[in-house]
Amino acid sequence: MNITKIVEGIWGKKWSPSEDMEQDIECDTALLEHSHFVAERFPQKSFNLDRFPLQIKNQTVFEQVNIFFDMTDDNPTLIQSYLREEEKFKQVFRKLWAYNSVWIETSLPNVNVEMAADALDSESKKIRVKEIYSQLKASGSKSMRIINLHDFELFLELGLREKVSTVFIFEDMKICVWSNFDFTLPLYSDDDKYTELLQRICTTEGIYLRSLTD
Repeated sequence: MNITKIVEGIWGKKWSPSEDMEQDIECDTALLEHSHFVAERFPQKSFNLDRFPLQIKNQTVFEQVNIFFDMTDDNPTLIQSYLREEEKFKQVFRKLWAYNSVWIETSLPNVNVEMAADALDSESKKIRVKEIYSQLKASGSKSMRIINLHDFELFLELGLREKVSTVFIFEDMKICVWSNFDFTLPLYSDDDKYTELLQRICTTEGIYLRSLTD
């Protein structure tokens, strides 16, 4: 099944990204570059996965409490703090993966794969991302179904570490998450029942599902 049909299935007759007249006609992705469209069309069902329960509007304060992967290059003592925060997001995503057919659309074919691979934390992941890169380039595709947890975590790390943008589509629960904004991840959840479940999962793991309308 191609990614367009998977994406269309999230909204059914409510909305079609491919038919949205305001969509960027130069964009060649089905959902990856459309998080802003989703948030605009469905603000009540749009959220951010975040370390903080509310948006920090004071930029000076935010810069003092923010942490992102590239900071650890200049200050290696931050790596353990970063990994602790990253693990919270990984735990949430693992739980979603376990209950869903998962598809991704990714910018991997358009990046320098050697530089991206350097951000990964195991040699097996470095090898595997290069294999997937070659497969996607050969097929001319930016999407694939993720059936292996190892592959799933590979793309999650690349997204959280701001090396490769990826949208994760959790087909059964109709949840989409864009992992291209470090530890602030845009999220769409179609079904209130699963939104409530996700809220409980986030609370358990120590992160927040922050509504865009708050």
